[in-house]
Amino acid sequence: MPQIRPRTILCVHSILCEARTEVHVVGMGSEPGMKNFGRLVKLYPRRYLASFRAYQAAIENTEKNCQLFYGSQIPDSVLRESGSGSDVRVLGIGSGSGEVDSIILKKLLRQYDSVYSRVVEPSEDMIERYKTRVREDTSLGAVRFDWRHQTAEEYLLTEEHTKFNLIHAVHVLYHVSDLHATLRNMWEQLADGGHMLIEIKSDNNLYRKMWRDFGEGDRLESVFRTSSDVKQWFDDMGVSYVTSEDETNIDVTECFKENSKTGLQLLEFFALTPYIANEQELRSTVLEYIRCNSSVIGDKVLLKSVSEVIVAYKNATESR
Repeated sequence: MPQIRPRTILCVHSILCEARTEVHVVGMGSEPGMKNFGRLVKLYPRRYLASFRAYQAAIENTEKNCQLFYGSQIPDSVLRESGSGSDVRVLGIGSGSGEVDSIILKKLLRQYDSVYSRVVEPSEDMIERYKTRVREDTSLGAVRFDWRHQTAEEYLLTEEHTKFNLIHAVHVLYHVSDLHATLRNMWEQLADGGHMLIEIKSDNNLYRKMWRDFGEGDRLESVFRTSSDVKQWFDDMGVSYVTSEDETNIDVTECFKENSKTGLQLLEFFALTPYIANEQELRSTVLEYIRCNSSVIGDKVLLKSVSEVIVAYKNATESR
């Protein structure tokens, strides 16, 4: 049986409010499909949210494992290099309701008396949930929060002089319009000696296979971005980084049940494509990938999904 690793927390709630309009959708009915390949989030944000919730419910995880994993990703040097007695400054891009942020902030509070955390999140609902988390969790009381109700790109295009010791973006870079510009703007806000933490799907995953079979145009302009795209940007910039894997097991049993609404929602989430029930070739591709990367444990079919965490370090000579 594969080891159950921490749940991958997707902060992609952030992109929901970037879609200003949505086609009215009823049930799991019919709709022209492949012209909308990879456009579930952009065109059908409420439908995407339903599929995302199905995905969340299917993840096999424990909160403790999640805390251990994300806590371990914070480099020890972040705990040493921002200056004795000063605040450590953290920028969260697409923080959602604060699941990952709170783990990171608590790790930093072991070293610092206070932390300054700027939260960039376009969903007002997610910000309110995050604020509720802060009110209910007294261990975050020493954090000074700066709430920014903006998309990543809206925020990064504003003139900003604050430099941060740690910038993180967990599963959000699929949905920015220009990946390279976003990475560059994030890097410019990173202080010398600071770290940038990115989590994104690994190369050996369904995204690459689907794009080979069904994609058109420039993949970097689509949502099907992977870790090699981020690492290539760092390589081109001459930036040093380290990587680790986040392995998640997902209960995909429902995907193999006829007429299962939950199964179809999961398939739509994996393909990021609406109305996948009408796209037999795409659906078959996704199901075949699941079969080849799953294990049967008892009465469950568990899909192993792997993401890559990339932590880059900024030397003074790399400030550009």
